[in-house]
Amino acid sequence: MTDEQLASRAKGGDHEAFEELVRRYQGRLLSFLRYRAGRGVAEDVFQEICVKWWTHMNSYEPTGRFAAWAFTIARHALIDFAQKESRRAFLPLEGAAETVADSEPGPSRAAESAETRERLARALLELSDEQREVFLLREYGGLSFKEVAAAQGCPLNTALARMRYALLKLRGSLEACHG
Repeated sequence: MTDEQLASRAKGGDHEAFEELVRRYQGRLLSFLRYRAGRGVAEDVFQEICVKWWTHMNSYEPTGRFAAWAFTIARHALIDFAQKESRRAFLPLEGAAETVADSEPGPSRAAESAETRERLARALLELSDEQREVFLLREYGGLSFKEVAAAQGCPLNTALARMRYALLKLRGSLEACHG
């Protein structure tokens, strides 16, 4: 059954379909949250996201991909959390390498070793907040660039440019570690 079919069933009150969606997205969402907010925050925000999914399931329209809807809610939950904590921006500045090294593997297939994941975590911290978010929504969320742009509330070309600069910076940072 597709995510969209499960979401339609969950929208109708099917708890088992909802639980399956949570199982399917747990790994990707936790990785996304760990990169954005750190390990300590990820679990709490994930729980909030699940509650928001359930309470807002009636707003899900099966015409779009469930992943875009799910990660948009995740992004807003992070913004809400940051506002609650009265922080302008929060990053996993301390322990970022451990967070990434211990996180479940996501689509960043190139990160095959703990050392590579650690270098990637440090390189991600060098990106602007917008660039990091585009990269994570695309790579961990599996969102299309159109969906990333919609989630960030920016034009498609802006999202594409942010990803391009993120990849260039990441490449430069990772090559500097090797060289």
